[in-house]
Amino acid sequence: MRERRFDYTLFALVVILLTIGVIMIYSASAFMAQVKWHQSEFFFKKQLMWFVMSIATILIFSKINYHHWQKLAWPILLGCLVLLAVVFTQREINGSHRWIFILNQSIQPSEVFKYALVIFTAYYLCRNKEMLTKLKGLVWPWGVFAALGMGMILLQPDLGMVLVIMMTVFALLFTAGLKYRYVLTGILAPAILVAVMVFALDYKPQRLVTFLEPETASQEEAYQVNQSLMAIGSGGMFGKGIGRGSAKLLHLPESHTDFIVANLAEEGGFFMVLLCLVFYFIIIVRGLRIASLAQDHFGFYLAFGIVSILTLSIIINISVAVRLLPTTGMTLPFLSYGGSSLLCSSFGVGVLLNISRHQCRVSKLFERRKS
Repeated sequence: MRERRFDYTLFALVVILLTIGVIMIYSASAFMAQVKWHQSEFFFKKQLMWFVMSIATILIFSKINYHHWQKLAWPILLGCLVLLAVVFTQREINGSHRWIFILNQSIQPSEVFKYALVIFTAYYLCRNKEMLTKLKGLVWPWGVFAALGMGMILLQPDLGMVLVIMMTVFALLFTAGLKYRYVLTGILAPAILVAVMVFALDYKPQRLVTFLEPETASQEEAYQVNQSLMAIGSGGMFGKGIGRGSAKLLHLPESHTDFIVANLAEEGGFFMVLLCLVFYFIIIVRGLRIASLAQDHFGFYLAFGIVSILTLSIIINISVAVRLLPTTGMTLPFLSYGGSSLLCSSFGVGVLLNISRHQCRVSKLFERRKS
C-alpha cells in the first residue's frame, strides 16, 4: 500500500507540548537547582537534551515500518525483563529500585516495559486468537510473561506503574473481544492488587488514608497534595506569569516532575491548563482515528495500546494533582521532567505516525474482524 502523508498535526501538537514542558520545567526547577547544585539550569539543560532526543525519536520511528515490531516482539519483551531484573542490582533511591544508572544518566525499565508489553500483546493477539476464548491461551505464555514483568515492578516497588499497565492491557484485550466471563476478573484485579499491597503488605497505606480522610491527616502527610491544590487555586484564570509562581520555592516537592501541572496552573492559569488539555484531547482523538483506520489487526492493537498508555497517564497524573486519586508518582506525558518517560512517549508517537502512513482511507478493519 502506498504511504500516506505525514500527520503534521499530531507531530506539531506533541512538539508544542514538549516546548511548554521545557519552559515550565525550567521555571519550576531553577530555584531548587540553584539551592542544591548551585546551577539554576541543571534540570533545564537535561530536559533540553531530552527535548532534542525526543524530536529525533519521533522522526526516526515514524520512518520505521511498524510491522517490524511484530517480528521483534519476543526479543524486546525478554530484553525488558532482563532490565527489570538488573534494576535490583542498582542503588536505592527514596526506598525504591526503579532505575539503572549509566554514565550519570538513569533509565527506568518499567517505562520501556509498558510499550514492550503492548507490542507483545498486539503480536500475540494476531498469532493466537484462542487467548480471547480459552483461559489456557490467555495464561500461557502471554499471561506468565506479563505477570513476571509486573511482579518485578511491584517489587521495586511501583504500584502506580503496575496499575497503568494492567488497565492498558485490559482495555486492549477487551477491545479485541475478550470473553465476558473474564471481564469481571479484569475489573476486579486492580482493586484486589491495591488492597493486598496496602493492607496485607503495608505498601504506603498512609497515602490511601490521607486521600480518603484528608481532614484527619496531619499537615506533614497531606503536605504535598495540599500545596498542589493551593498552587492550582492561586493561579486563577490567567496565572501569575511564567517564573512568578511561589510553589516552586521549595514549597511543592516534585513540582517539575509529578506535579508539573500545579506549576503550570499557578503560572499559566486555568486557560493554559485548558489549552494543554485540548492539545491532549486532539492527540488522543487522532490516535484513536489512526487505530480505527489501520490496515491490519496488528496496527489497530498497537495504536490502541499506545493511545491507552498516554490517556491513562494523563488522567492519573492530573487526578493526583487535584486530589481525585492518591499520589502515585506518575509523570505527565511530554510535560514532566524525566528522560525515560519522555523518550518512551515519543517512541509511541513515532509508531503512531508510522501506522498513520499505512492506514486505509476508509475503515474496513472491523468488517474484516467480523468475517
